[in-house]
Amino acid sequence: MAAIVSFVLLGMGILAMVLRRDLVIKLLALGLVNASAILFLISIGDRRGGTAPIELPGRTGPFVDPLPQALVLSAIVVNFAILALALVFVMILVERYHSTDSTRIEQEIAREIDEEEPPCR
Repeated sequence: MAAIVSFVLLGMGILAMVLRRDLVIKLLALGLVNASAILFLISIGDRRGGTAPIELPGRTGPFVDPLPQALVLSAIVVNFAILALALVFVMILVERYHSTDSTRIEQEIAREIDEEEPPCR
């Protein structure tokens, strides 16, 4: 069930990143995609009745796979770094172009490039 929810969240995040023009909303959608990936990793590591993967004398039964848990910890750190860096870039763009609209920023950049090109001889 959690895997299905993670795929729905993934679809919603990708759709929001593609369709929305606001850069802050795009970053929130990227966070949603990251959360869906983490939820998926947690869901594949789940095992009903599973115990911690520590072997003790007389303890048997299914153990929970520790690899997805380690991947989740790594994914959280990497996702935080990516979102923080992306937010810094958005702040720089907003400071320079006074807008969070990606289309308007692209038009302003294209206008700046056209103004810098030397005339053809």
